Amino acid sequence: MRRRIALAAMAAALGGAAVPTLGAMGMRGAQECPEVANPLVERGWTLYRASQIDSARARFDAALRRCPTHVGARVGSGFAMLRAGDVPGARRSFEAVIAAAPQNVDALVGLGLAAWRQGDQETSRSAFTRVRRIDPNNADAREYLARLGEAPVVVQRGPLVIPDTIVYPSRAHGDRFEVRTARGWEPFYVKGVNLGAATPGHHPSEFPDSATYARWIAQMAEMGANTVRVYTIHPPHFYRALYAWNSAHRENPLWIIHGVWTELPENDDFADPQWEGQFFAEMQRVVDLLHGRADLPPRPGHSSGQYTADVSPWVLAWIIGREWEPFSVGEFNARRPNYPAWSGRYLTVAGGTPMDRWLGKACEHIVEYEARTYHAMRPVAYTNWPTLDPLKHPTETTVDEEISIRTRLGERVDRKPLEYDNDRIDLDASIVHPTAAYPAGYFASFHAYPYYPDFMVLDPGYNRASSSLGRSNYFGYLRELKAHHPGMPVVISEYGVPGSMGSAHLQPQGWHHGGHDEASMAEADARLTREIAESGMAGGAIFAWIDEWFKKNWIVIDFEIPLERNRLWLNRLDAEQHYGMLTEEPGEVVRGATLADRASAWAARPVLYRTPQGVVRAAVDEAYLWVEVETADGRAPDELYLGFDVVKPDAGDFRWPGRVGERLPVGIEFALHATRGGEVRLLADPPSNPFAIDLVNQIPGQPTPPPHIDNPLPGFFFGRYQSRYNRPFVTRANDDGVYDSLRVVTNRRRFGRDGTEFAAFGYDRGILRQGPPPDGSWEMLDRGVFEVRIPWMLLNFTDPSERRVLQDAPGANPNGDFGTETVPGIRIVAAARSGSRWTQWPASGGASAVPLFTWPTWEMPRSRERIRPVFGAMRDAFRTMDPPVMHR
Repeated sequence: MRRRIALAAMAAALGGAAVPTLGAMGMRGAQECPEVANPLVERGWTLYRASQIDSARARFDAALRRCPTHVGARVGSGFAMLRAGDVPGARRSFEAVIAAAPQNVDALVGLGLAAWRQGDQETSRSAFTRVRRIDPNNADAREYLARLGEAPVVVQRGPLVIPDTIVYPSRAHGDRFEVRTARGWEPFYVKGVNLGAATPGHHPSEFPDSATYARWIAQMAEMGANTVRVYTIHPPHFYRALYAWNSAHRENPLWIIHGVWTELPENDDFADPQWEGQFFAEMQRVVDLLHGRADLPPRPGHSSGQYTADVSPWVLAWIIGREWEPFSVGEFNARRPNYPAWSGRYLTVAGGTPMDRWLGKACEHIVEYEARTYHAMRPVAYTNWPTLDPLKHPTETTVDEEISIRTRLGERVDRKPLEYDNDRIDLDASIVHPTAAYPAGYFASFHAYPYYPDFMVLDPGYNRASSSLGRSNYFGYLRELKAHHPGMPVVISEYGVPGSMGSAHLQPQGWHHGGHDEASMAEADARLTREIAESGMAGGAIFAWIDEWFKKNWIVIDFEIPLERNRLWLNRLDAEQHYGMLTEEPGEVVRGATLADRASAWAARPVLYRTPQGVVRAAVDEAYLWVEVETADGRAPDELYLGFDVVKPDAGDFRWPGRVGERLPVGIEFALHATRGGEVRLLADPPSNPFAIDLVNQIPGQPTPPPHIDNPLPGFFFGRYQSRYNRPFVTRANDDGVYDSLRVVTNRRRFGRDGTEFAAFGYDRGILRQGPPPDGSWEMLDRGVFEVRIPWMLLNFTDPSERRVLQDAPGANPNGDFGTETVPGIRIVAAARSGSRWTQWPASGGASAVPLFTWPTWEMPRSRERIRPVFGAMRDAFRTMDPPVMHR
């Protein structure tokens, strides 16, 4: 029994989640047919531990064909299915083993993990309770029972062995990192990826299971990453999975840059003893758990459990804190103007702002605690970003400066611009210096994207800059940023572009904040990766590993109502939800790779309504309303309109745009216009348009054109525009046939410090991209089949999971919170033109002639994980950085 338990525990450490060995497989199968099956099973586990999951499963399945009763092969097959995401299949395998061998620890652990992932907490608790009775030291049973509310069993750790001298596995050396190897210190270029772990339907504090972490770590290594950057404490099984991978790949481990997360202090006083004490205590927890010496009790919004995996040999560096907000830093500097210079045992800060000096103290704390407690250290930095960089940007006025310029020009300024002061306050890592007692060294860390702030787009010097790959504003910024930090490593710890349909900011080379198809996303991320290296940085970490549905950004956040439910649906207009190397997307609602294939699948779905002119069908998933139209004569029309009544049938516009065709049986808030061989555009009845775009006419003359946009989005426009919310959002009955485009201003009108005016620019997000999923929104077959997928927010759905739409109450305060209304469904009408003849579906009647299309609400979304093309592009880019990049 002791040997079996020891082997099971060792296996758990090697695989991150109960990876069995032959000693824990149960002997029934091995005794009945060992000659034909055992070699295949052994090879299967070897492949499994190397994360070659498909090959491992092939060996297990081959063993089962030769010996159907082999318990080890059945367990192995179950774990391979769990790692591959086939949770139901895995559960069936584990249940089959338990039926034959009720005391099999590995099958019980596998069942507990599978049930946990399915949300079946009762079965998960039962399985792990049985495991704990058999194997009290089983790490998975300890952790998952604690997550289920069971009191944890105290882990008996061995004595802490402290080295005689300070040890450090990595160091900042000049402009680069170095890591200690058996051959001595060797250069190390950070090829990193940021790991956020909130899968669809989950909050950021709800982490995936151990099998998922193990799979992700193997995939990161396959992509060529040598570093994973995390922002906060993950569950114990993440660190066990990392330990398992690195123990099996000691020549090429996956290093970790670990963060220490905090929210801002309520009163913006970072030196407040209570807030500072909590932040510093979190640093100590992070240090302890990475050395495998932490037992963290449950805390709301945080990971907890017993951390026993010592991954400290592979911790490359610390990056503490978050993107500090300029207003908060400014308030602290004003509140604590006499905050003293910092001179610690390991770091000194002379000069700078009060926040510079406080950050020196904060960085000192994590270094001092690890050195004192474990005789270990590694490089440290704090999180920074361009809004607080130490550079001066002449195109970036402060809010007060802009108001003064606009007032001199005779404009009435009704309110302050909703914008950070992006060049009023700075943080400067170059004034922080390590002492002789801190040989691990100090570095600078920046989150830097190519499209924001606006000085990235407007600065004349950046507009003239070029890397070896061509013109690049981003490269111009990176080169200037590195020049400010001579002799110290600078890491771009977040960068990338998102593959969303919507965009929140436009950029000269087309590296916009969204609006990318997957091919252009891959191309852009690979190029940014290469330019970071060419600019002299010590490395970078692409953002991010997976799409996270709970994210939000400025252009959509006010319309994701209620905000706490945005994790339940995928907003294709929200750029922040679409950065992943792995996309988390809804499952297929209509199967088929081509429209011809999907037309057959559509034919098997219920008809919404049928008329002599054709049929209309509809479907929903977590990202889109799907609509399919088939003409009765099998011919593609010259023009097609689809109208959407999303609020109530007796309000909205009762005419098509331009008043073509007949009066509609219901009022519509949105009309989709498609032309044969042309564009497809969604239009809004004006009261339902979220944004109003105004042309500023008070100033004579023409605005300065924006910098040349190489790859504008469809419907690109620029000029002296300003945008506002089109309050109130109350649909009204009308029949004027007047509709708005869905234009948005992404880059607002701005002024340089010398008074230079920079035009606003934006695009029409109602223009839908042609093509199949995942990038396209519509396709048309010559035989009269038209399919469109409309992102929910384009139809003013603030939460499709509960059928909630944007709608203010009559008489609502136009400056108050946005109103919403829960609707029973959508009514869809259609009209088509062939030649000069229009036909309408349905042709006549009132609201009763238009069937209501509805769908069940949901509390947990369906989703699937898919590797994006950017994965391969990043792998190719990372390969060009071996051996480590020689900086220019």
